[in-house]
Amino acid sequence: MNTYKLYILSIMLLGILSARAQSSIDEVLKSVENNNKSLQANVKMTDAQKLESQTGKFLANPTFEWEQMWGNRNNPGSEYSFTVKQSLDFPNTYANKNKIAALKSGTFDLQFAAYRQQLLLTAKQTCIEIVYLRKQKVLLDERLSNAESMFTLYQKRLASGDANQLELNKIQLELLNAQNQSRLNKAALTAAEEQLRNLNGGKPITFDATDYPAGEELINFDQLQAAFMDADPNLKSLTGNQEIANREVKLSRSLTLPKFDVGYKRNAASHHVASNGFMVGVSIPLFENKNTVKKAKAQAEFATASLEDNRLNLKTNLQQLYQQAEALQISRADYAKVLEQQRNIELLNKALNAGQLSVIDYFTELSTIYDSHQSYLDVEKEYHSILAQLYQYKL
Repeated sequence: MNTYKLYILSIMLLGILSARAQSSIDEVLKSVENNNKSLQANVKMTDAQKLESQTGKFLANPTFEWEQMWGNRNNPGSEYSFTVKQSLDFPNTYANKNKIAALKSGTFDLQFAAYRQQLLLTAKQTCIEIVYLRKQKVLLDERLSNAESMFTLYQKRLASGDANQLELNKIQLELLNAQNQSRLNKAALTAAEEQLRNLNGGKPITFDATDYPAGEELINFDQLQAAFMDADPNLKSLTGNQEIANREVKLSRSLTLPKFDVGYKRNAASHHVASNGFMVGVSIPLFENKNTVKKAKAQAEFATASLEDNRLNLKTNLQQLYQQAEALQISRADYAKVLEQQRNIELLNKALNAGQLSVIDYFTELSTIYDSHQSYLDVEKEYHSILAQLYQYKL
């Protein structure tokens, strides 16, 4: 069986294993989610932020005062006073603070979800890169094997006088190029596998897939856009920020209303009956909260504008990604169809050996075949990378 057919057979076998690739990538993502150190740290940070958001909704601390006075020689004895006071905001202030605390807690969860989603997308695209490099290795191994065979053959031909030094030099350059590309592929594959291990918290991880996930294809754009925007945690987080800003306006208004102090006081002196009483005070915020409502309104307007801007940008980005995916889908199908009809390397070798092709023509044809296969691999990888971005809302 010739080397070109072996390459085609290898590609077919990779396709048979594509169903396993999906489960394999899913297993990788589960492992990364469980082991990634940055994600674990982000969980702790989110918990701390949620606790912090709850601290401002409670009553102010009560105030306790004790006053002791002593007499003198002319007026012996002592007296004391004991006071307990509690400051109270206007009643609707606490409702606004509780609502803001709940909204902030939900927003922190959404921010964590967005971070998690981006991390898993990075892991998935790393898997896609590894699959691409493994596919490329099959092609490069075939190219290197063919170059080695041709170099050995033309060394013998040169020795027997059936070839000249220029022809051998040309083939030697092809061999050097093939060796260099193989070394670069090996280095890139090692780096990608190391990146995946780092994403897994530095723990070893098994990912042996040799083809892209099966069943991932484009769906109707309107359906995709609706599903993406409905599930996108970044957009939900911005919506939460808008709700918080609107509630902050209400809180600012409630803080311009009077505050109250209520308390209990007890006075007592030697040889006298103690007296008890209640205290009530009112604080009118004439100066303290000046312009706070205007500031809150401006921040609410900014939050609304930011939400609308991000929603528009998201729609635009999705449209662009979808159009790229459509173009790549067509290119992928065209390449696959044309590559089936190309002259294979075995035929080129026979034509060269029979003298039907010059060495220059041979390498021109050979470069066209390898470049076409490399372009097909590039298109295929880019297509699946964009699909991963379009379907990241499922992660």
